[in-house]
Amino acid sequence: KESWNKWLRSRAKLVPFVWPNHREAIAKGFYETGVSSVVVLPTGAGKTTVSSLKIAGILAGGKKVVFLAPTHALVDQLTVDLQEMFPADVMGSVVSSDFDLLLLDNAQLRDIEVMTPERCLAMLSFAPVALKDVGLLVFDECHLLSPEIGRIRRALDAMLCVLGFNHVAPKADMLLLSAMLKNVDEMSEWVAALTGRPCVAVDLPWKPSRQARGVIIYDN
Repeated sequence: KESWNKWLRSRAKLVPFVWPNHREAIAKGFYETGVSSVVVLPTGAGKTTVSSLKIAGILAGGKKVVFLAPTHALVDQLTVDLQEMFPADVMGSVVSSDFDLLLLDNAQLRDIEVMTPERCLAMLSFAPVALKDVGLLVFDECHLLSPEIGRIRRALDAMLCVLGFNHVAPKADMLLLSAMLKNVDEMSEWVAALTGRPCVAVDLPWKPSRQARGVIIYDN
């Protein structure tokens, strides 16, 4: 409780207001430990920000977090964002994306490890014991689990990563994030069946900026 409150006070100094969509997600209890969730928010609507509430609860409980992002560029961006959200002097947490060190003997995960699904899949093969203290798997852009034409291999790797992680850390929660997922209720039911615990579906189309829409009609 002390760790959670200390982090909240620290964040409130930088971001004192909670957006309407985040309030709705909070009201559904997505951040509660022991509850997984599938959260769908438009681009720019604060997926990383709202996920920080769930991450903070896991860290406050003494567990670690694995944060999956589909590209190395996004891994680098999320690492910087999460380092700002979870400074070491507040919760004693360390955010890392130095994957190569994780394949060494007796490797230890940092409090928050950011990596691609492919790297996580490799870790599940070479160093699964390092994941035993993980309490949360966050999967950004989770629509990659869908095997659409042209990226079937990536979808298979992503799915094997999720299934393998659940096998190694069956008590860990899952937080799936996307701006493009259409079947959020179906995905939530699947996660609940996979983990054997509740999974909250949060589908919030609101975004903090106006959006212009138009139609272009060609003569030919």
